[in-house]
Amino acid sequence: AAAGVRALMAARRRRRAMLLHRALALAAAVGAVGSEDAPSRGHLEPFGGWAAGSPIEERPDVPEPEEFYTNYCASDGGAGKPVVFRGAASGMGAATHWATDDQLLERYKGEKVSQVEYNLKETRSGGNVPNMRTLGDFVQAYNASDIYMVSSVPKGMLKDMDFLPCLRCGGFLRYLDVNNMWMGRGGSKSVIHYDDQDNINCMLAGRKRFIFMHPSYKAKFEAHPNSKDNKFGWVDTDLDRSAKGCKRRPRIRPCNADGCYRSGTPSSHPGYGAFMGNLDVDSVDLINYPGWSDVQWSYVDLQPGDCVYIPYQWYHQVTAEPGRSINVHVWYWRPAKFDAASCAADAALAVSPTFADCSFGYEPPGGHLGVIPKGGRSKPPTRCGTRGAGPPLGRARRRRRKGGGEEL
Repeated sequence: AAAGVRALMAARRRRRAMLLHRALALAAAVGAVGSEDAPSRGHLEPFGGWAAGSPIEERPDVPEPEEFYTNYCASDGGAGKPVVFRGAASGMGAATHWATDDQLLERYKGEKVSQVEYNLKETRSGGNVPNMRTLGDFVQAYNASDIYMVSSVPKGMLKDMDFLPCLRCGGFLRYLDVNNMWMGRGGSKSVIHYDDQDNINCMLAGRKRFIFMHPSYKAKFEAHPNSKDNKFGWVDTDLDRSAKGCKRRPRIRPCNADGCYRSGTPSSHPGYGAFMGNLDVDSVDLINYPGWSDVQWSYVDLQPGDCVYIPYQWYHQVTAEPGRSINVHVWYWRPAKFDAASCAADAALAVSPTFADCSFGYEPPGGHLGVIPKGGRSKPPTRCGTRGAGPPLGRARRRRRKGGGEEL
């Protein structure tokens, strides 16, 4: 009997040992799976939290046009390189005449604005604010609401904005597209997107961070748009009008800088273009969009008076710090070839013209570069008069903003 009891106890010990071994093995397996599926660094954090970014190049001066074209526009095999020019806008009229809301109301209260949008956090589906016809309408309302002005620079304010000296010759001023003025109470956040044109963006009030991603990510970023197979949240509203942001009434919108539909094409919503429409820039989901974990990014923090150059097709996202914010940018089509002869011939433009001295509205026959094709179809080149003289007559007219909404 004693032997039987000892055998029974030994069997129980063996069973307990076996169960313990199984439990430990199961715990190890669960731990291994858990470690593989655990959220990466930066999960549910603000955009960029998965890795440290690198500051872009900054200069205390503005280069001459040929140096600008060679070292920044056409560098990296044509991809270009972002650069910030510290203090480049500090001497412009806008830096002093737009310094406070009281100054704006005193000088420009009745100036017409072309667009005011809902939502400081851009979704491209917020729609336009009704009855915002003048700068005065906006200035008297924006501090107590979630609205944002994204307008062509009002006509009477164009003289306060100068073209940077790096654009004064070489062909840049022949291919001007549009200018835009962005104003809000701070805290605005853009979607992640790119522009089809080169962009110079000047900060006049407030502070903003621009985050950049190289265009070499294009194939990865935009693969399988509007589907769960896309690992970055890319949405192309032209391919699927039911994509995020496309849920409102039919509407006509013009072509915008992201390569969206052309004027006259129906849209089912106020949203437009192609962008990271499924990604929340305040809380990046690295479980559903794990591709971001391997993306390198660079950045610049713009202060009042700074101007940043953004080459076409560089992905970027912009966040404004709290507080009154104004910036102005100009989109232009980069000359396909630098026109060195114009720098010798354009003695009249030794001093950079203001926005009021130039016409806008050039569009290339195709692609991203400014050209004047022989016998081809394209809008005429833009022209600039001497400073203070206004644009020459009979050339391309300044156009209203073409959609946009990204340099918040």
